[in-house]
Amino acid sequence: MSKGIAASGDILVRTRDGQDLNAIWNGFRDILDTFNAARQPLIDLLSYSVTDVIEDIVEAGTERFEQASEFGLPKSIRSAPVVNQRAFPFTWYDLRQSYTFQFLAGNGNTAGATSAQIDSVLQMAMEADNRLQFEQVMKSLFNSANRSTNVFNTAYSVTALYNADSMFIPPYNGVSFNRATHTHYVNSGAATLDSTDLDQLALLVTEHGYDRANGYTTIILANATETAVIKTFRRGSTNNNAQVAVYDFIPATGTGFLLPVGWEVAGGSQPGPTFAGMNVIGSYGPYLIVENGNIPSGYLVAAASQGRSSNLNIVGIREHPDASLRGLVIKPGNNANYPIIDSMFIRGLGAAVARRGAAAVMSVGAGAYSVPAQYAWSA
Repeated sequence: MSKGIAASGDILVRTRDGQDLNAIWNGFRDILDTFNAARQPLIDLLSYSVTDVIEDIVEAGTERFEQASEFGLPKSIRSAPVVNQRAFPFTWYDLRQSYTFQFLAGNGNTAGATSAQIDSVLQMAMEADNRLQFEQVMKSLFNSANRSTNVFNTAYSVTALYNADSMFIPPYNGVSFNRATHTHYVNSGAATLDSTDLDQLALLVTEHGYDRANGYTTIILANATETAVIKTFRRGSTNNNAQVAVYDFIPATGTGFLLPVGWEVAGGSQPGPTFAGMNVIGSYGPYLIVENGNIPSGYLVAAASQGRSSNLNIVGIREHPDASLRGLVIKPGNNANYPIIDSMFIRGLGAAVARRGAAAVMSVGAGAYSVPAQYAWSA
């Protein structure tokens, strides 16, 4: 390659040890497909497509009836709602593919590039697009600070999950929440995970109405480091930090594991091995436990979902209002002829939390919650 331009010297048929280059390109494609397959279920589980640029969150006032008197007039009420406006950010991203004429046609001494070699560039662009969507969703979820974005020359707030920012939190089921202190970014408070941490993390989600009664499945997403601990939880037995588990960890079906007598299965049966394309290793009470290597070691996520790409999921991914400019778009470049031929891959999107109470994140350890380095916005 010469400064990102595929030149005739890049055309190879076999490697120095005699390996077919087309077979290598195909293997490279399969590797990228595997990376995409690992990320896409998380994207689908946590997000949905956004159509509205700005979302109005209305905080209605409250009133109470007063006891009537025989001749007295009751007090008059009026509607005076407070509207908080939140917006979804949007940014253009691009990549360039560029070839010399001789790379494509050959130079007399070498044949032109194979379709596999050219397709590999498209595959790289598709992988980069998948990675971009994934990082936008995960960064929206793990970052505890609000952001701002500019829409039509006006600044709007881009909020994280509930983070004690004093914005309106709807009461649910007779419970009100202190908007100045209530946060969904918490710390376990100890160096090791215990069963109470799972209970408290899941409660942050279900107490806002994101529960089975309202059609949601609560999922605990964790790295293998944390799931190894969760697998040891037994109802009524003491685990880490002198905590007593409320439920048994129940392995998913297909593991070949026979349940011992006396183990309690919430819902009456073992969980299935998958949910929305994710690897379910078991359940803890009413919560599915999903093991995924994209969750950083030392972190847990409780997420409420109604399935893949449901419009009631947590993070909204905003795309362009013009349907022809959504998704990965390819456009002609500045050079469409001899000697350099190029084109541009373009993607416009932005992600933000839409349902602030539908997920909660916990870092394992002492001290305050900290954002994992790979999902910080500056990363």
